[in-house]
Amino acid sequence: MLTAVVPMKSIELAKGRLSTVLDGAGRRALAQKMLDHVLGVLREAGLSSVRVASGADGTGDLNADVTEAARLVQAEGATHLLLVMADLPYLSAADITALIEAGRDNAVVIAEAKDGGTNAMLLKPPTVLEFAFATHRPSATFHAESARKAGHEPVILRRPGLARDIDTPADLASLVADHPAYQVFRHVA
Repeated sequence: MLTAVVPMKSIELAKGRLSTVLDGAGRRALAQKMLDHVLGVLREAGLSSVRVASGADGTGDLNADVTEAARLVQAEGATHLLLVMADLPYLSAADITALIEAGRDNAVVIAEAKDGGTNAMLLKPPTVLEFAFATHRPSATFHAESARKAGHEPVILRRPGLARDIDTPADLASLVADHPAYQVFRHVA
């Protein structure tokens, strides 16, 4: 059974690195719009078991929250975990299909972000590796090392829809220029 988990900071704290260009209400609106997009794409891709792991319910530590979510879904019977970050406005159903396909014959699939981070993973079982998001080093490399330590050669998946997250003012400016649905934020770009 495949379960998707979308980690999300508390909506009040989301997108803090954009505070120089967006006020609190703007950051909340952007975070909610991107989360809604990711959840819609997961539904479009045919996933029936999807949950949000919210920092509001957890420790506020992304790694601890994701680890707890992985343990929980595994205890509930999930054999596969599809972990997808909430700030992927370019994500498409084809990206989700590519992740799932790559995981058919591999225990660990890592979708690498443009900056070397990790924007999504497919894991079999859900607790197959140690999580290391936001550690001030490229997490995709760390996750790949962790997979190897667990005896699995990871697949690194590079797709534009999975690589382009929104972390910086420059990311937001590109999003506003590229994506009509985000034109409402053009005043900050």
